Amino acid sequence: MFRLTTLFISLFIFSISFAQFVPQPLKNFSPDSAGFKPGFFDAFTKELEDSSKALGAFIVWRKKGIVYEHYFHGATAESWFNIKSITKSTVSAMTGIALEKKFIADINTPVVNILPEYGKPRSVSNKGPVLFAGWLAYNDSVRRTLTLRHLLTMQHGFEWNDFGTMAGVFLNSSDPIKFSLDLPFSDTPGRKFVYCTPATSIVGAAVAKAVGTDLRSFAKKNLFDPAGITIRRWDVDPVGREMGGSEMYMTAIDMMRFGLLYLNKGKAGSKQVIARSWVEASTEAQARLDYWDILPNANGYGYFWWRRKTNGHQTFFASGACGQLIVVVPDLEMVIVAATRLDRPHRNREELKMLHVMIDKLTKEL
Repeated sequence: MFRLTTLFISLFIFSISFAQFVPQPLKNFSPDSAGFKPGFFDAFTKELEDSSKALGAFIVWRKKGIVYEHYFHGATAESWFNIKSITKSTVSAMTGIALEKKFIADINTPVVNILPEYGKPRSVSNKGPVLFAGWLAYNDSVRRTLTLRHLLTMQHGFEWNDFGTMAGVFLNSSDPIKFSLDLPFSDTPGRKFVYCTPATSIVGAAVAKAVGTDLRSFAKKNLFDPAGITIRRWDVDPVGREMGGSEMYMTAIDMMRFGLLYLNKGKAGSKQVIARSWVEASTEAQARLDYWDILPNANGYGYFWWRRKTNGHQTFFASGACGQLIVVVPDLEMVIVAATRLDRPHRNREELKMLHVMIDKLTKEL
């Protein structure tokens, strides 16, 4: 009898433990109950279809639930989307969780303190003089000042163009973290915003090193499972580390769940998954950014989160190449998700510009 009772108790505890990681369906409400005029989304859907041959999903949450969910060009609710640089915003969340759990003392910590294997000076050798020793010594000294905050705000100081030929060298390097931390500095860290995917890879590697496990395992336990999010795929670099800057796959609904975490100040239901203070800090303007060619009304950059205004409403959002977006509009209690299919004809960054125009049409209605 004692054994049977113990078994029942164990099964009950297991069922409770398991249940908290089973995502509950997101509620749906009629658009008119959320302030949209009858028929608005009929015309909106037609314009989305005409504007993009690559769009796969577009979802709108307002106040208490989803008021619009539509799939395009063969995509379905089960389709996985490569969220591209939205991955960066998930790495920001993981950084905040690592801080909250005391794996990282402070984001002002120099990166080479966490990754000392990449901080060795390059200007000395027991085999004789080093070529351009003075130049290397200067870069080594600047590298020692590079902090997580500098990287999170894209104010790293590296000589870099994310859309230039060096991006291909980074992607094909045998050790992308070594490549990134060996980049020359063209500015003092902390002075100027320069978008840089290698910066996110460094942060991802530092978080993984600090928490003592691979990034995907840490994220699954501490971020995705508690929020009811399933990661379908996350590619790794040649060393075997998850790529901090890209190549994570989610459904559009999982993208929405991630956005709702930030709308709700880090909470999933009653559980505080990400510290409220981190959500607020990472979506505030930590770096100056008042112009971006595909981003109308840009007004700052946080910790791997973008900011812009739409019809007077402040937004913050996660953004990925070719039209991947998770946009949070706090004062409208709104989250907007857009996902494009990379296997269809697309206009790369122009898809993002088009989607921001459509988001402006949405917010103008309210």
